[in-house]
Amino acid sequence: MISNYETKRNDSMLLKAAFEGQKFPDYVAKSDNYITEDFESNVAYVYISKDVKNYYDFLKVVDSIILSKRRNYQVDILSFVETGLLNAQDVLRAFVNRLVYNDAKLYSAKEKSKSKDKNPVEITLFYEDKQYVKFVKKLITIAEAVNAARDLQITPPNVATSEYIAKEVKKDLSEVKGLTVKVLTKSEIEKLGMGLLLAVNAGSSHQPRVLVAEYNGNPKSKEKFVYVGKGITFDTGGYNTKGYHMDGMKFDMSGSVICAYAVKAIAQLEIKANVAAVMMLTDNAIDVHPTMPESVVKSLSGKTVEITDTDAEGRLVLADGLYYGAKNLKASLLVDVATLTGAMTRALGRTYSGIYSTDDQRWETFEQAALLAHEKVWRMPMHEDFHKPNKSSRVADLNNYNSSEKSDCNTAAMFLKEFTNGVDFIHCDVAGTADIKGMGTGVLVATLTELAETQK
Repeated sequence: MISNYETKRNDSMLLKAAFEGQKFPDYVAKSDNYITEDFESNVAYVYISKDVKNYYDFLKVVDSIILSKRRNYQVDILSFVETGLLNAQDVLRAFVNRLVYNDAKLYSAKEKSKSKDKNPVEITLFYEDKQYVKFVKKLITIAEAVNAARDLQITPPNVATSEYIAKEVKKDLSEVKGLTVKVLTKSEIEKLGMGLLLAVNAGSSHQPRVLVAEYNGNPKSKEKFVYVGKGITFDTGGYNTKGYHMDGMKFDMSGSVICAYAVKAIAQLEIKANVAAVMMLTDNAIDVHPTMPESVVKSLSGKTVEITDTDAEGRLVLADGLYYGAKNLKASLLVDVATLTGAMTRALGRTYSGIYSTDDQRWETFEQAALLAHEKVWRMPMHEDFHKPNKSSRVADLNNYNSSEKSDCNTAAMFLKEFTNGVDFIHCDVAGTADIKGMGTGVLVATLTELAETQK
């Protein structure tokens, strides 16, 4: 639906903004988001009321334009900027993001219709300032990475197993210049000593995988950001089964693909930064030899963990992934992304991603990246009081869950901090934002890409 960014008029109908309170032709219908067309002048106007007050309101206007699909439009970006509601970058970002998002080719096993649209609608962006050409290409690259993550998010768990995801992502990312990709097999994971990942995988009929994608775009810098993603391809809860409450558990691998495709976008854009993605892939199932509650397992870090709840498996696989990022990949900043806790959805609903940071400056940098990407994030507290429940085991260094603790999202963040080896750490709980109404969102791909540009 979006072909390119143009600095000259084409033959398509020019779509302009008609903001309430501003000057526009009398014939324009004053109905929210309604498009009035003038065939004589080959110009159309979309009416935008004063109720549109920010970027997120504006996205709804863009969606209405896309869904109208009347004919080819060339969008006059300047007309949407003139009121000062949004700057040119934000208007371009809104159009590119929604156009690419809505045009995603996502997994579907439905029988394809043989009839094809003979007259597909095309929307192009018209803005005479050539300096934005590179910016639009950046936006398209990021938006396509978001769609790639969404495609794997929505793929059913009987298809998107740990082996399948590792194979598909490796194939895709290996084609990108500057990206090196390796996949650790079960025997390699055993040799490393990732006991927590193996404990979660114990009841699975599929082998675990750890995919590591590295991009060194700034060899002169000592900084290295490592993005660690939770990749639970389906979460039954193990012995602590979820029972009938398993709708949407295929999305429990979202963090892993979000991290991987952020790194892909960073490499494609040739950002001067050193980054790596670590995908921790397995399902959490019950089979012949699953891990039992109250089992004690040794982690990659050497710390022992009493697995008091097999349904608190995300923090287990992340623990081994974070320590791997700190020690083996020499991270200067660790960022994990995970659909980690139900407590996060109760705290922030499906509006904000909950973010924890061990360092104020790192948080401020992350927040600025999220603001640029227009992704909603909210800082959550890290305090030693939340760590006390993690240290209540009588037989191990830590336990992974305490049923008496009501703020489990905070407790989980403190548990993960134990495995960062003192490296600056940002934990992103996207339990409420990774999927909305049965669709993956690819949330934070854009933020993580913007974050890489802050690396010095």
